[in-house]
Amino acid sequence: MEKQANGRIEIPRWVQLAGLPVLLLIIWFTIGLIGEAIFIFLSATLIALILNPLVRLLKRARIPRPVGVFLVYGAFIVLIWAVAVLVVPPAARQLDNLLTALPSLVQNASGSIDRLQVLATRVHLNVNVNAEARSIADSLSRSLPSATRGLVGIGVSVVRALTITIIIVVISIYMLLDARRIGAFIRTHFPTRSEADGDSYMVLVQRAVVEYIEAQVLLSTALGVSAGLAMWFLGTIGAFPSGSRYAVFFGAWTAVMELIPYIGPVMAAVPPTFVALFHSPLAALWVIVAFLIIQQIEGHILAPLIMGSRFRVHPLLVIFAILAGNELHGITGMFLAIPLIPLAKETISFFSSRVVFERWRDRPDPLELAGTRESEPAEPGASEHGERHAGTNPPESTR
Repeated sequence: MEKQANGRIEIPRWVQLAGLPVLLLIIWFTIGLIGEAIFIFLSATLIALILNPLVRLLKRARIPRPVGVFLVYGAFIVLIWAVAVLVVPPAARQLDNLLTALPSLVQNASGSIDRLQVLATRVHLNVNVNAEARSIADSLSRSLPSATRGLVGIGVSVVRALTITIIIVVISIYMLLDARRIGAFIRTHFPTRSEADGDSYMVLVQRAVVEYIEAQVLLSTALGVSAGLAMWFLGTIGAFPSGSRYAVFFGAWTAVMELIPYIGPVMAAVPPTFVALFHSPLAALWVIVAFLIIQQIEGHILAPLIMGSRFRVHPLLVIFAILAGNELHGITGMFLAIPLIPLAKETISFFSSRVVFERWRDRPDPLELAGTRESEPAEPGASEHGERHAGTNPPESTR
């Protein structure tokens, strides 16, 4: 059976008037009621989209799809486990040491705090810098003991997160195993009633998600390593003494924050700058300069080279998507919303040329009517009459 050409979706006037607003309200209330299920299925779909190209590659090598799914998924889990073992324990240990050392940093930073107090007084800021610094340090140093006291609540949260993770893994495995039937269903029931459109859309969406996540992970890794090395270097030369002691934590924090577009780069510089202020304003300035250099390299070299211009979205839309994800499912929802941004962009771009709204006016446009009249050929009788009339009236110069 031949595949149809590109189809079209025509939205009638009554749907525009009543159907679309009602549909938006239903979607909004549905997300509020079953947001957890939507989060689980979106997470599983993203994982399946990321791993499916590798499964297809193994299938071309004559490896059965079920075997390829378990091989790819096993390698994926081993990779995540290796990153967690290599990065998370030293970063967590350095964070623990930093929170423990904060009160002593405040006590040893009396000269720096006095200089900040003088600066605040000069610019007429009614702030007690010493008291505020001690309050922040004490609240941060008490965070770990309070977390320990809430061990039961943490245990419940861990069990819940583990259960959700297992459900996501199982659903994504089923999606990978049943990818052929899912693809056939999408092609058969595609809104434009064109199997060619269904194939094109699935390829476009998978490519957009995979390329965006690959580029974002590569970019975050490069910037995290760069930030960690920069903090280590500043600590080695004495410009930021704590930089070398907490370089792994600062690098891991930067890598995670870089996953959040536009907001992440600013948040990445906050912890090292805050710690550097306890040494001296000059140390904080060195940290800020280092992060500015890293961000300039990212914006002018790495991002155009890795990302290109395909995934550029207006910053306000990105921030709105991040805030909406945070509102629906907290921090995990915020990180889930990030790869959905290129998916939504490609979806809108794909359907923009295929969705047609029925016009509200029945009368033809006067400009279009005038254009059609001008394009109509003149009547043959009128043309012959004009020629005869011109022949019987010679110019005055020949009379």
